[in-house]
Amino acid sequence: MNKLNKLKGVFSPVLTPFNGDYTVDSDRFVKHCKWLINQDVGLAIFGTNSEATSLSVDEKISLLDELIGSGLSPERMMPGVGSCSLPDTVRMTKHVVSVGCAGVLMLPPFYLKTLVMKVYIVIFLM
Repeated sequence: MNKLNKLKGVFSPVLTPFNGDYTVDSDRFVKHCKWLINQDVGLAIFGTNSEATSLSVDEKISLLDELIGSGLSPERMMPGVGSCSLPDTVRMTKHVVSVGCAGVLMLPPFYLKTLVMKVYIVIFLM
């Protein structure tokens, strides 16, 4: 069966909890993800609501592996793989595909145009 045919229902953005020392609270993360799955909700992890840009690729891979290791099915997960770094995006995408996730959340290409940068500078200097 095509993976796209397996995407059914709601996939909720999953917040990433942190400890006081700014490390990810992986126990709470897994517990919350299990609760969502028990509510029949898929996991949209490492998107913009999931602090994806605050986590390294190694942290995201480790958390994904923890979720799968805890017994959660990767077929109910759609991790974010986008990054400002193309090699990081490719590495994360390869891992997500290799563990059998239902899909990926992908950022569109983005960049700052000269005009937009000038606007940011003017606002910053105000």
